[in-house]
Amino acid sequence: MQTNQDFNFTATETNIYDFLISHKAEVIKSNLRDLAKTIHVSPASVLRCIKKMGCDSFYELKFNFRNQQSTQINSQSQKNYLIDIARDFFTRPLLSEYQVTLANIKKMIRQSKTLCFFGVGTSGILAEYGARQFANFGIDAFYNKDPYYPYQRISKDMNSMVLIVLSVSGETGEAIRQIISLKNLKCKIVSITNTSYSTIAKLSDINLSYNVSAEVVSDTINITTQIPVLFLLEYLARELKK
Repeated sequence: MQTNQDFNFTATETNIYDFLISHKAEVIKSNLRDLAKTIHVSPASVLRCIKKMGCDSFYELKFNFRNQQSTQINSQSQKNYLIDIARDFFTRPLLSEYQVTLANIKKMIRQSKTLCFFGVGTSGILAEYGARQFANFGIDAFYNKDPYYPYQRISKDMNSMVLIVLSVSGETGEAIRQIISLKNLKCKIVSITNTSYSTIAKLSDINLSYNVSAEVVSDTINITTQIPVLFLLEYLARELKK
């Protein structure tokens, strides 16, 4: 395990690090501005410390802390989990957090001729929902849940298509293979994943990550809440309609 010396901290950053590590529960429940006030430093100082710890954002740090504290939960605490996760997501400064990324996605879609939503399993169901929601707002879109769909045999010019990939883990093998294949055909890739450091996120031209605590049961079934995905899909559709 890394110590604070391993991160080459300044004296101020060392104090911030010590507080973050020893008050994980408080960090998870707090926002960046209030946390900075508690430590008596600026939000920028907290962010610099967090980045030295290897996290891209305050929300990624909270995500990591939450995962470290995750345990088996009963049905009652699961209800609390869903409320807590939703509250945490929607109390973030979402519009400023995603402003540049959403603007880039809107520009890419408006310059495209074809928009396709893609996912496997639960993400495939959400891909279907996303395509329908975009269609509700008059945006031409279709969905595909077949990871073996032969795009290569279609005569369309793929560099005019944007593929929006939905994946919680960002590590679904079938989705990764499909993305690599389409990137070779010059297709533009937008992904919505739980983390920004997954394989699918890194393969994408643009990635939206929502950073919530992951839940996996029976070692393979991912039941991580998809409330953030629904919000991002609906918000993007409404923004494009403008």
